[in-house]
Amino acid sequence: MNRAGLLFDQSELQDAIETGELLAWKKQRYLAFKKSMRKTRYPCHFAVRAERTDSARYLFAGAAGDRDALLKVREGLRQYLERYQSIAERTTLVIFFEPPTEEQSEQEYRTQFWRVLEFLNRRDPEPWPSDVPEDPNDPEWEFCFSGEPMFIVGRAPFYTDRQSRYTPYGLEITIQPRRTLDDITGDTMEGQQARSVIRDRLEDYDDTAPHPDIGDYSDPNTREWKQYLLPASNEESLGEFPFEIDTE
Repeated sequence: MNRAGLLFDQSELQDAIETGELLAWKKQRYLAFKKSMRKTRYPCHFAVRAERTDSARYLFAGAAGDRDALLKVREGLRQYLERYQSIAERTTLVIFFEPPTEEQSEQEYRTQFWRVLEFLNRRDPEPWPSDVPEDPNDPEWEFCFSGEPMFIVGRAPFYTDRQSRYTPYGLEITIQPRRTLDDITGDTMEGQQARSVIRDRLEDYDDTAPHPDIGDYSDPNTREWKQYLLPASNEESLGEFPFEIDTE
Protein backbone atom coordinates (compact mmCIF):
# COMPACT_ATOMS: atom_id res chain seq x y z
CA MET A 1 0.00 0.00 0.00
CA ASN A 2 1.17 3.51 -0.78
CA ARG A 3 -0.15 4.98 2.43
CA ALA A 4 1.68 7.74 4.29
CA GLY A 5 1.37 8.16 8.05
CA LEU A 6 -0.88 6.42 10.55
CA LEU A 7 -4.28 7.21 9.05
CA PHE A 8 -6.39 5.01 6.79
CA ASP A 9 -9.10 5.96 4.35
CA GLN A 10 -11.70 3.41 3.23
CA SER A 11 -9.94 2.22 0.11
CA GLU A 12 -6.73 1.65 2.06
CA LEU A 13 -8.63 -0.29 4.68
CA GLN A 14 -10.35 -2.41 2.05
CA ASP A 15 -7.02 -3.17 0.39
CA ALA A 16 -5.50 -4.13 3.74
CA ILE A 17 -8.45 -6.41 4.51
CA GLU A 18 -8.32 -8.11 1.11
CA THR A 19 -4.57 -8.69 1.26
CA GLY A 20 -4.63 -9.87 4.89
CA GLU A 21 -2.35 -7.03 6.00
CA LEU A 22 -4.82 -5.74 8.59
CA LEU A 23 -4.52 -7.45 11.95
CA ALA A 24 -7.61 -9.41 13.03
CA TRP A 25 -8.60 -7.01 15.83
CA LYS A 26 -8.31 -4.02 13.50
CA LYS A 27 -10.52 -5.67 10.89
CA GLN A 28 -13.02 -6.60 13.61
CA ARG A 29 -13.18 -3.08 14.96
CA TYR A 30 -13.56 -1.37 11.60
CA LEU A 31 -16.24 -3.75 10.34
CA ALA A 32 -18.24 -3.29 13.57
CA PHE A 33 -18.02 0.48 13.16
CA LYS A 34 -19.03 0.31 9.51
CA LYS A 35 -22.03 -1.87 10.41
CA SER A 36 -23.24 0.61 13.05
CA MET A 37 -22.88 3.57 10.67
CA ARG A 38 -24.92 1.71 8.04
CA LYS A 39 -27.82 0.98 10.40
CA THR A 40 -31.11 2.70 9.65
CA ARG A 41 -31.44 6.12 11.30
CA TYR A 42 -28.18 6.10 13.23
CA PRO A 43 -28.60 9.41 15.12
CA CYS A 44 -25.49 11.33 14.09
CA HIS A 45 -26.00 11.77 10.36
CA PHE A 46 -22.71 13.70 10.11
CA ALA A 47 -20.78 10.60 11.23
CA VAL A 48 -22.85 8.44 8.90
CA ARG A 49 -22.17 10.77 5.97
CA ALA A 50 -18.43 10.82 6.73
CA GLU A 51 -18.29 7.02 6.63
CA ARG A 52 -20.43 6.71 3.52
CA THR A 53 -18.63 9.41 1.55
CA ASP A 54 -15.10 8.32 2.50
CA SER A 55 -14.45 11.56 4.37
CA ALA A 56 -13.66 9.79 7.64
CA ARG A 57 -10.14 8.78 8.57
CA TYR A 58 -9.28 5.85 10.81
CA LEU A 59 -6.53 5.29 13.36
CA PHE A 60 -5.75 2.00 15.12
CA ALA A 61 -4.04 2.86 18.37
CA GLY A 62 -3.41 -0.40 20.22
CA ALA A 63 -4.31 -1.17 23.84
CA ALA A 64 -5.83 1.86 25.58
CA GLY A 65 -3.60 1.50 28.64
CA ASP A 66 -0.30 1.38 26.74
CA ARG A 67 1.91 4.42 26.44
CA ASP A 68 2.82 3.45 22.87
CA ALA A 69 -0.88 3.59 22.00
CA LEU A 70 -1.17 7.06 23.51
CA LEU A 71 1.83 8.25 21.53
CA LYS A 72 0.22 6.85 18.38
CA VAL A 73 -3.01 8.73 19.15
CA ARG A 74 -1.04 11.94 19.61
CA GLU A 75 0.81 11.57 16.32
CA GLY A 76 -2.23 10.34 14.40
CA LEU A 77 -4.35 13.24 15.62
CA ARG A 78 -1.59 15.68 14.71
CA GLN A 79 -1.44 14.23 11.18
CA TYR A 80 -5.22 14.42 10.85
CA LEU A 81 -5.45 18.04 12.00
CA GLU A 82 -2.74 19.02 9.51
CA ARG A 83 -4.82 17.80 6.57
CA TYR A 84 -8.50 17.59 7.58
CA GLN A 85 -9.45 20.77 5.71
CA SER A 86 -8.33 19.17 2.45
CA ILE A 87 -10.42 16.02 3.03
CA ALA A 88 -13.98 17.38 3.00
CA GLU A 89 -16.24 20.08 4.41
CA ARG A 90 -17.25 17.64 7.16
CA THR A 91 -14.82 14.99 8.23
CA THR A 92 -14.30 12.75 11.24
CA LEU A 93 -11.35 10.97 12.82
CA VAL A 94 -12.23 7.58 14.30
CA ILE A 95 -9.77 6.11 16.81
CA PHE A 96 -10.03 2.38 17.55
CA PHE A 97 -8.35 0.80 20.57
CA GLU A 98 -7.42 -2.85 20.74
CA PRO A 99 -10.11 -4.95 22.48
CA PRO A 100 -9.22 -5.74 26.12
CA THR A 101 -8.49 -9.36 27.02
CA GLU A 102 -11.04 -9.27 29.87
CA GLU A 103 -14.40 -7.59 30.39
CA GLN A 104 -14.05 -4.08 31.77
CA SER A 105 -16.30 -1.89 33.88
CA GLU A 106 -17.73 1.49 32.97
CA GLN A 107 -15.27 3.13 35.37
CA GLU A 108 -12.31 1.40 33.72
CA TYR A 109 -13.36 2.68 30.32
CA ARG A 110 -13.94 6.12 31.79
CA THR A 111 -10.43 6.16 33.28
CA GLN A 112 -8.92 5.14 29.93
CA PHE A 113 -10.88 7.77 28.01
CA TRP A 114 -9.83 10.68 30.22
CA ARG A 115 -6.25 9.43 30.35
CA VAL A 116 -6.13 9.75 26.56
CA LEU A 117 -7.29 13.37 26.70
CA GLU A 118 -4.97 14.22 29.57
CA PHE A 119 -2.03 12.69 27.70
CA LEU A 120 -2.87 14.77 24.62
CA ASN A 121 -3.21 17.93 26.68
CA ARG A 122 0.11 17.42 28.47
CA ARG A 123 1.89 16.82 25.15
CA ASP A 124 0.12 19.36 22.99
CA PRO A 125 2.60 20.81 20.46
CA GLU A 126 0.76 24.16 20.41
CA PRO A 127 -0.39 26.55 23.15
CA TRP A 128 -4.08 26.74 24.02
CA PRO A 129 -5.95 28.84 21.41
CA SER A 130 -6.49 32.40 22.62
CA ASP A 131 -10.14 32.44 21.45
CA VAL A 132 -11.16 29.36 23.50
CA PRO A 133 -11.76 29.74 27.27
CA GLU A 134 -9.21 27.94 29.46
CA ASP A 135 -11.75 27.00 32.13
CA PRO A 136 -13.84 23.85 31.42
CA ASN A 137 -16.68 25.41 33.43
CA ASP A 138 -17.10 28.08 30.76
CA PRO A 139 -19.94 27.04 28.38
CA GLU A 140 -17.79 27.93 25.37
CA TRP A 141 -14.89 25.71 26.46
CA GLU A 142 -14.03 22.62 24.49
CA PHE A 143 -11.03 20.37 24.21
CA CYS A 144 -8.21 21.65 22.01
CA PHE A 145 -5.12 20.07 20.53
CA SER A 146 -2.58 21.49 18.10
CA GLY A 147 -4.47 24.77 18.14
CA GLU A 148 -7.76 23.18 17.05
CA PRO A 149 -10.94 23.04 19.15
CA MET A 150 -12.89 19.83 18.60
CA PHE A 151 -16.00 17.89 19.51
CA ILE A 152 -15.29 14.45 20.96
CA VAL A 153 -17.49 11.38 21.39
CA GLY A 154 -16.55 8.23 23.25
CA ARG A 155 -18.22 4.88 22.56
CA ALA A 156 -17.75 1.71 24.61
CA PRO A 157 -19.26 -1.72 25.42
CA PHE A 158 -21.00 -0.58 28.63
CA TYR A 159 -23.61 1.37 26.66
CA THR A 160 -25.98 -1.59 26.32
CA ASP A 161 -29.11 0.63 26.40
CA ARG A 162 -27.57 3.74 24.84
CA GLN A 163 -27.05 2.08 21.47
CA SER A 164 -25.86 5.27 19.77
CA ARG A 165 -22.77 5.08 22.03
CA TYR A 166 -22.39 1.31 21.95
CA THR A 167 -19.52 -0.57 20.37
CA PRO A 168 -18.91 -4.23 21.28
CA TYR A 169 -15.12 -4.54 21.29
CA GLY A 170 -13.59 -1.75 23.40
CA LEU A 171 -13.04 1.98 23.62
CA GLU A 172 -13.60 4.08 20.51
CA ILE A 173 -13.17 7.83 20.16
CA THR A 174 -14.42 10.01 17.33
CA ILE A 175 -13.23 13.56 16.79
CA GLN A 176 -14.71 16.37 14.68
CA PRO A 177 -12.84 19.67 14.41
CA ARG A 178 -15.05 22.57 15.45
CA ARG A 179 -14.44 24.32 12.10
CA THR A 180 -16.38 21.52 10.36
CA LEU A 181 -19.38 22.25 12.60
CA ASP A 182 -19.34 26.05 12.66
CA ASP A 183 -22.33 26.44 10.36
CA ILE A 184 -24.55 24.21 12.53
CA THR A 185 -23.56 25.72 15.87
CA GLY A 186 -25.63 28.39 17.55
CA ASP A 187 -29.01 29.72 16.44
CA THR A 188 -28.75 29.30 12.67
CA MET A 189 -31.71 27.64 10.96
CA GLU A 190 -29.51 24.81 9.69
CA GLY A 191 -28.01 24.31 13.13
CA GLN A 192 -31.39 24.14 14.87
CA GLN A 193 -32.73 21.73 12.28
CA ALA A 194 -29.66 19.45 12.44
CA ARG A 195 -29.76 19.25 16.23
CA SER A 196 -33.49 18.62 16.20
CA VAL A 197 -33.05 15.70 13.79
CA ILE A 198 -30.30 14.19 15.94
CA ARG A 199 -32.41 14.46 19.12
CA ASP A 200 -35.41 12.85 17.44
CA ARG A 201 -33.26 10.02 16.16
CA LEU A 202 -31.70 9.49 19.58
CA GLU A 203 -35.13 8.99 21.11
CA ASP A 204 -36.01 6.40 18.45
CA TYR A 205 -32.64 4.66 18.35
CA ASP A 206 -31.67 4.27 22.01
CA ASP A 207 -33.40 2.11 24.61
CA THR A 208 -33.11 4.93 27.13
CA ALA A 209 -34.01 8.61 27.06
CA PRO A 210 -31.35 11.11 25.91
CA HIS A 211 -29.00 11.97 28.77
CA PRO A 212 -29.80 15.28 30.53
CA ASP A 213 -26.23 16.50 29.91
CA ILE A 214 -26.75 16.52 26.14
CA GLY A 215 -27.07 20.11 24.98
CA ASP A 216 -25.90 22.72 22.53
CA TYR A 217 -22.39 24.12 22.45
CA SER A 218 -22.16 27.53 24.17
CA ASP A 219 -25.55 27.12 25.88
CA PRO A 220 -25.06 28.66 29.36
CA ASN A 221 -26.55 25.52 30.93
CA THR A 222 -24.40 23.07 28.97
CA ARG A 223 -20.84 21.86 29.50
CA GLU A 224 -19.66 20.12 26.36
CA TRP A 225 -17.11 17.91 28.13
CA LYS A 226 -19.89 16.22 30.11
CA GLN A 227 -21.15 14.81 26.79
CA TYR A 228 -17.83 13.32 25.70
CA LEU A 229 -18.28 9.98 27.49
CA LEU A 230 -21.81 9.99 28.85
CA PRO A 231 -22.69 7.89 31.90
CA ALA A 232 -24.73 4.76 31.16
CA SER A 233 -27.39 5.97 33.59
CA ASN A 234 -29.38 9.17 33.16
CA GLU A 235 -29.29 9.62 36.94
CA GLU A 236 -25.52 10.12 36.90
CA SER A 237 -23.43 13.06 35.71
CA LEU A 238 -19.76 13.98 35.79
CA GLY A 239 -19.46 16.53 38.59
CA GLU A 240 -16.11 18.11 37.76
CA PHE A 241 -13.59 18.03 34.96
CA PRO A 242 -11.28 15.03 35.54
CA PHE A 243 -7.90 16.77 35.25
CA GLU A 244 -6.30 20.19 35.27
CA ILE A 245 -5.96 21.65 31.78
CA ASP A 246 -2.46 22.71 30.78
CA THR A 247 -2.76 25.81 28.55
CA GLU A 248 0.94 26.61 28.09
